[in-house]
Amino acid sequence: MPRQENTKEKILECAFELFKKPRFSDISLSEIAAKVGISKTAIFRHYKNKNDLLETMRQRFFEALAEMFDGFENIEKPYDQKGVQSVINCVFDFNEKRPNYLPYYLQTSFTDELLAEGVNLIMLDNGIRYFSEELFKDTSNFLPKNLVSSFFEQTILFFMWMGQKEKCSNLDVFDREAYKACLAKLIYSGLGKKKIPISPERKKELDQICKVEFANDEKSNRFLNAFVKLVQESGSSRITVEKIAEAVGMAKSSVYAFFANKRDYFVNMLFQETERANQIIKDRCMLAKNSDEALYIIMRTQANYFALRPQVIMLHGYFIFQEDTLSETELEFFRKKALGIFNEGTAKEILPSAFNFPVSENSILYLKWISELTVGYMLMGTKHKFAPGWLDFYVWSVFEMIECGIKAMQNNGE
Repeated sequence: MPRQENTKEKILECAFELFKKPRFSDISLSEIAAKVGISKTAIFRHYKNKNDLLETMRQRFFEALAEMFDGFENIEKPYDQKGVQSVINCVFDFNEKRPNYLPYYLQTSFTDELLAEGVNLIMLDNGIRYFSEELFKDTSNFLPKNLVSSFFEQTILFFMWMGQKEKCSNLDVFDREAYKACLAKLIYSGLGKKKIPISPERKKELDQICKVEFANDEKSNRFLNAFVKLVQESGSSRITVEKIAEAVGMAKSSVYAFFANKRDYFVNMLFQETERANQIIKDRCMLAKNSDEALYIIMRTQANYFALRPQVIMLHGYFIFQEDTLSETELEFFRKKALGIFNEGTAKEILPSAFNFPVSENSILYLKWISELTVGYMLMGTKHKFAPGWLDFYVWSVFEMIECGIKAMQNNGE
């Protein structure tokens, strides 16, 4: 490879490598240049500008993904046991061979719609089908047609990411193959239920229990609203203290009276919302009669919460894959809040016995998975402006997929 082409390729790979660990800041050309060992101006010999580099990164990711699925086995029906296992193997192997690519996708897909859409197209082009056209009666509706595929993709990527974290923290005891086998079983067979154990009458009662109401105090939410506005305009990584001050109508020096820096601002926004949402969920879970009802209460209450406060959906989504940026003290705060849901009332039995992954903390993994699914679907719903009533369809449908699994849905519960 000519030296010029070699440098261009090195610039690209170094840019991907900067996404290996979660980060609050946007990547800069100066960072990339330092990592490559060249001057910042030398980058412009290979890329017109930063946007040109970012576009090349997106295209390279798509090319790598398409290559991963080339020759994929059992492409006609990957929703059966063998197909699910094959997709999981592909994704995990892809992450092993290109450890910087999926972190790049997970950290940028919230603000780069072309990434998520491109991934779906590549999978379809390679014959990967998550669902039968007969799965839902109204196949012309966007939501039913994309519900299973989104569930499939989000679940695999989430558990891949969490498995990587578990491997890093428990290298000597983490069993990669056992973990993947559990994931395949979870997606294909669900959690082993053959019939939804909640009657229509009880569902109506739970829906009333899960209602969320609170005063919308715009003054107390001004910093949070500013965060969401800035994320929507330019992405979270480009937020600065100056932009925060401008968005809330304060002098920059006044913002420092509330927050030490940009990172402190982000963490405080997350703490505020986590504290409020978890307390609401915790209170309602105490009214559950069994673990199935507790699961439904968590999903429905979270969805209702996000529906009333859509400005926080992106905040929660951003931090799902960003917890490595937090300190041990901050992580312990979130761990205690999450476990608090499991430690009182009937919710003590919330974790299904079938959900038994070879990890250090199954309760945390389970709750994070449910939350990640909710965030993903709420983002989908707000983006496509689904009609009233879609929230109930989402919660119940995903609840069925979690409880019965894709296999049961494909075979009408048999």
